[in-house]
Amino acid sequence: MGFSELTVLALIYSGMMIFFLVPFKRQQSNFQSIFKESLLHITFHKKALLALLLLTFLLIAIWFGYKQEIYHFNAHSGYPPINTDSEATFYMCVLIGYTVILYLLLALWISLNILKRKINKLIKYSNNL
Repeated sequence: MGFSELTVLALIYSGMMIFFLVPFKRQQSNFQSIFKESLLHITFHKKALLALLLLTFLLIAIWFGYKQEIYHFNAHSGYPPINTDSEATFYMCVLIGYTVILYLLLALWISLNILKRKINKLIKYSNNL
């Protein structure tokens, strides 16, 4: 798969994961509690199940795609049998790692936006006094 194809797939996957993981807004007091609340809120809401289903589907598709490629090559090539389980496992680990990084960055982004809104409210309140 070429670089441009991987880039398009990564953009589409990122967009779908962000859509499924962005919860509704909540407020907290300090950054640590805001970040913890964001992580919990991203994980435990209704659309997060769709993100989990998407990740599971992609992992299964990668595994069975490589299994089918191995079967086809071994059945039709006439060469000695090959095995690409390590390559499939590598791509599955990369997908899981990318998803975890995306998940943490999304929680951080949501936490910073909540904190920014709170600071803006405090500034407006102090200016009104």
